[in-house]
Amino acid sequence: ACRALVDELEWEISQVDPRKTIQMGSFRINPDGSQSVVEVPYARSEAHLTELLERVCEKMKEYGEKTDPSTHRKSYVRVISHDGTKMDLSGVKFDGDVTSSLKFACESIAEEYEDELIEFLSHEAENVKDRLCSKRTDLCDHALHIPHDEL
Repeated sequence: ACRALVDELEWEISQVDPRKTIQMGSFRINPDGSQSVVEVPYARSEAHLTELLERVCEKMKEYGEKTDPSTHRKSYVRVISHDGTKMDLSGVKFDGDVTSSLKFACESIAEEYEDELIEFLSHEAENVKDRLCSKRTDLCDHALHIPHDEL
């Protein structure tokens, strides 16, 4: 659920026009008559990320549950692509129970780790999924310790 949440947030950020800005700073007038207002890119601003966190879990309706045939580990995969291309849905379980439990998990993670999500996503960081979901929170600890078959 954490990895799906980060995927959705990163996709949403990538869709923002890079020229779009937001005014930050104080709107109070300084003694000299000037204002301390700065324009910063809207994408990855705290206001943008907070807005995304409020609505991103609705996207979990577009996910299904897939079980790895060899490890029997369950993961969430997108069943509706962002661009409308057909997707391979073989072995994907898609029903109300899956989507509601994923949405609940997403909302719990977004609420509990809001500060960490904003911290990681406010800068273009590498490997946000691993750094946040596995190293910082241990939510997806298994992703770092996938067993390898012995010869």
